[in-house]
Parts: sequence; structure tokens; C-alpha cells
Amino acid sequence: MFESVAEQHRKQVLLRIFFLLCFTIHALLCVVFALLHIRLLWIFNFIICCLYLFNFYLLKQKHYLMPLQLSIAEIVLHSTVASILLGWTSYFGLYLMASVVIVFNSYSLKLAMKILEVIFISACFISLFIATGKGFLVIPVASPVLGGIGIFNVVTVVFSLAFLSLFTVKENDRLKKKLEEISELDELTGTYNRRFFNKYLDIEIKRNASHIKYRSPQDVNFGLAMLDLDDFKQINDTYGHLEGDTVLSEVAKIIKSALFERDILCRYGGEEFVILFTATPREGAIFAVDKIRKLIADHQVYLDKASSVHITVSIGFASFNEASDIYKLLALADQRLYKAKSEGKNRVVIS
Repeated sequence: MFESVAEQHRKQVLLRIFFLLCFTIHALLCVVFALLHIRLLWIFNFIICCLYLFNFYLLKQKHYLMPLQLSIAEIVLHSTVASILLGWTSYFGLYLMASVVIVFNSYSLKLAMKILEVIFISACFISLFIATGKGFLVIPVASPVLGGIGIFNVVTVVFSLAFLSLFTVKENDRLKKKLEEISELDELTGTYNRRFFNKYLDIEIKRNASHIKYRSPQDVNFGLAMLDLDDFKQINDTYGHLEGDTVLSEVAKIIKSALFERDILCRYGGEEFVILFTATPREGAIFAVDKIRKLIADHQVYLDKASSVHITVSIGFASFNEASDIYKLLALADQRLYKAKSEGKNRVVIS
């Protein structure tokens, strides 16, 4: 689901930048042709500016393919008309080659459509060069002015392609990082998920094992607490899974509020959470988990205007000096969690 939303966001951002560049170019050309008293091209570019305002509206309505196709059609039409009127040396034909790059890099077009459009645009480019390559002019323009227009177009095309390429790379990198971040978070509670837990715990175990080589095991502050909501199935059965999700979210917020930023909270599965205390002495970690237990027990979760519930948690705690192997440490905390359950729930077992 997130990937779909992220893809839409990326399309919107890239198309918005593309449309803004095109709008700016045509606005500048509108001014240039107005100053040169070339009425036809002045009006033509003004109409195109209005088209891009419409494209921005379509984009706001989350339409992607139609405004992109309108833009491609506009580039082909404008390049053709301007080249016929001013000749090849005005270099409006270069925008056709720029549009080929845009089509190839478009996320909205299917491969077959890309190939067809690239063939069509390339054919337009070749035909235009053959027709106007010898300096054919419909509207006479002084050579220095025509040279200035040509330089403007070359610089604009090169700058626009370079800017769009750089921006696309940065946007892809940003999205990749965001996807990696989201893939390690639990969507419901906002805590880290089991995938992240397994990766991070392994790193932390190795770091502490390396640390012991140079210092005493007592100097290693690393603990692991496994928490499980008591009688959570009963809440789901009584109030429904949506209300159960509300309880899980509330519990996650309470746990987060009692932890330091350096501590890691993960939703291990279902109604079970794990806390990694990465730089907290054993006594401090035990104090923290018991504080969490009390905060949750004292908290009233409002499910709707008419009902609320109290929830408790059972907790098993193990520290690095008890088991340096990742699986043994997990097993130890898990055993103590079930011991807490069997001894009456709503308690912390540390041995």
C-alpha cells in the first residue's frame, strides 16, 4: 500500500517540476516574442502557458497520464510550428529530443506507449530537420536575434534536462530511503517491526561481544524485555479488532513515553512487544520495565464514548551478561515472560 502512495507522490513531484519548467520557458518565450512583435508566436506561447495551468489543476486532482500526454503533444506541436516559422537555426527542434528523454523516464507511460511515442517524436525531428535544415524561414528575423533565440533554446534544453535528471536521481534516493525506513516500521503502532528487530539485535549483540574483549562484562549495558498484553484476545472478541488496534496503539505510546531515545521498541508480533535497552544498566532497565507495567495498568483506554478498558502486561527481562547468544537471550526473555503469565500476569520476571 505504501509503495503505491509513494509512487503517486513521486509522480506528482516530478510532474510538478516538469510542468513548472515548461511553464517558465513558455512564459519567457511569450515575453521575447511580444518584444519582437511576432504576434502569432506570442499568442501561441500565451495559450500554452494557460495549458500548463490546466495541467497543474489536473495534477492536483491526481490525474497523471493526461497532463503528461498534453505536455508531450504541446512540445511536439510548438517545436514544429516554431521551427517552420523561424527555421532550424532557432533550435526549437531540440525540444523534440528533450521530450524523448522525458518520455523514456516517465513513470506514467507503459513500455509499448513509450516506444510508439519515441518513434513518432523521432520521425517528427527528422522530418523537421529535412524541411527546415537549410534555413527555411516564414517569419524573417534578424540574424543576431535569431542567434540569440537559438542560444536561449540550447541553454534551456541542456539546463532543463540536467536539472530534471539530477532531481529525479535525488527523488529516487529519497524514496528508497523512505521505503527502507517504512519497511522497518509497524504501520499500526509506529514502532519498529520484527524485521528491524532481528537485524538490529544481531548488530547490538556483536557490538557488545566486541566491547567485552576490552572491558569487563559488567560494563556492558544491554538488556532485552519481552512484553505481552494480558487477555488481549478477550478484548478483540468483545469489542472487535478495530478497538483492539486502538488498545495496541495506546500501549505503544505509553511504552515509548517511558523510554530513552536510545532504547529500541519493536512490535514483535500480535500483541507482543520487545524493548532493547542499548545503554542502560541492568537495574535501570528493570526499573524502566516495571514503571511501564504500572503505567499501562493505571491507564484507561477509551474505545468509544460508552466504553473503556484497563489493560495489563506481563514482562520477561534478560540481560547480556546472562546469555551472549542472540537466540539464548531471546529464549530466556521469552521463558520469563511465560513465567510472568503463569504466576498471575501483570508482573515482571527477571530471573
